[in-house]
Amino acid sequence: MADIAIRNAVIEAGLWPATGGKPACLPLPEPGGDLLPAVWRAWTQQAASLDVSARIAAAVRAEGFRRAQEFGARLTWSIPELDPARTTAWLGCRLAWWPGGVPNGRRVGLVSSRLGQELDRHKSWFAVLRTACMRLDPQQDVLVTAGQTAAQRFVQRCGRLFGLPILKIQAERGGGAVWRDWGRRILASLQSLPAAPDRVLLSPPLTADGPAAVCEELAGLPVPDRAIFALCDHVVALHVRPEGNVMRLLQARLGSPGFPAASVFLALGPELVRREQADELLGAGGVGWFVMNAAGEPERDQPVPWLAAASRSRRAAEILPCPPAEPWPYLTHCTRRRSGPWPCENEDKFLDDLILDRPGADHSALAALWRIARSGRLMAGSEFVRGRTPVVSLTAVPLREIGRLRTYRSHLGRWDFEPYGICIRRDWLERRGTRPVRYGDEATWNSLAPADRPFFQKSASHTASGKRIDWTVEREWRHVGDLALDGIPADAALLFVASEAEARHLASSSPWPIVVLSAPC
Repeated sequence: MADIAIRNAVIEAGLWPATGGKPACLPLPEPGGDLLPAVWRAWTQQAASLDVSARIAAAVRAEGFRRAQEFGARLTWSIPELDPARTTAWLGCRLAWWPGGVPNGRRVGLVSSRLGQELDRHKSWFAVLRTACMRLDPQQDVLVTAGQTAAQRFVQRCGRLFGLPILKIQAERGGGAVWRDWGRRILASLQSLPAAPDRVLLSPPLTADGPAAVCEELAGLPVPDRAIFALCDHVVALHVRPEGNVMRLLQARLGSPGFPAASVFLALGPELVRREQADELLGAGGVGWFVMNAAGEPERDQPVPWLAAASRSRRAAEILPCPPAEPWPYLTHCTRRRSGPWPCENEDKFLDDLILDRPGADHSALAALWRIARSGRLMAGSEFVRGRTPVVSLTAVPLREIGRLRTYRSHLGRWDFEPYGICIRRDWLERRGTRPVRYGDEATWNSLAPADRPFFQKSASHTASGKRIDWTVEREWRHVGDLALDGIPADAALLFVASEAEARHLASSSPWPIVVLSAPC
């Protein structure tokens, strides 16, 4: 029955002739065996039995598969050199397309629970990731990762940084349309041969029940995560949340007799694998791994490292008391933490700074303020502006009252109105086109001229839970496009930070005075 199921699947994927020609049956190899020679022969025979117009299309398909074999590609039933019962229990019965061939070496998977938005706070995690990769042998080890897993983009970048072979798993969930998508990806890969052995495309499962089904305790867990655990000789857990998917997969692997002993390693530490989870996993056969200088809590009170680049020739900025709320001649722009690359920074540099613990890894609200002080520019954004016009947003709320605006936006995973930013005199901004927003509703938007629409803001909105948000309390102003601060008088702007220590560190970089919000204000 397996040969019929596989033949029907490859027909659905467009990899096997659906009508006419012979052979009608797909010769079934042993699990792990290569189906590609049979696929090539089927298309070759199909080409010989059709009329001229159809024969050309079949011949082109046959030639593509012939070249794929020549360059080492393989289409396997299950995973070569792995126990088929093990892979079936974890993934179900699947086919695997290896466009660059099956890579040789010990497969090592670096797995983790998700870290959240504030990546630069996880210095311990990146230290362990870096150390693990530096200890691997590029001649013997292959780093394994899979799409949509927590560590995927970091592990993939580590392969490039440390010269390690990478195997990226792409795993499909199931359904007829997905079989066609899987087939289209295989056919597309034929156009880019030869390929490096850095990718495997796992098909959807062949059956939904019976002996080819995933075991019940794993069936509900994400396929990409399961694939890493199933295919890897060694698994290194960098961070484990209690009751999370990674914890459940570690428990399942350690409890399975199909895997080698002492093949699961646990990075021990309060920000890595905590003692509560480590005790259980070590008792089940996991191997503890402690990296010196990586397992403790990060130092929160140390000077920020990027300030080492501050100019020594500039006179330190003055630290001032908070100005009175009345009269309030300023507009204020609050900075916020950025969870991804800065504007004009590419993804690779962002990842490299994190992995290699470089000063640029800090993407806090304070780091964003330092960038403004050094660059003399406020960068416009369009993420939440109707019409997508890039603007710089400011508030007319006095600095002494701005703390009441601070709020956590759970749907965005971030804080708004953090205690970092810059105040600029309103008259200076108005001369450069900065205007208050027009609060309103749909009718207001429709009544606005195109030139006025970048200054529109809804008066209110509702969260998914039904809570009403009143946006008018922000008293927002906007400047269209980036706001260059060159030429602004020293007494026409000031910076503000949360602590006196931060103010002292920032003073050597700032051309403007600094206010500490934690002081009486």
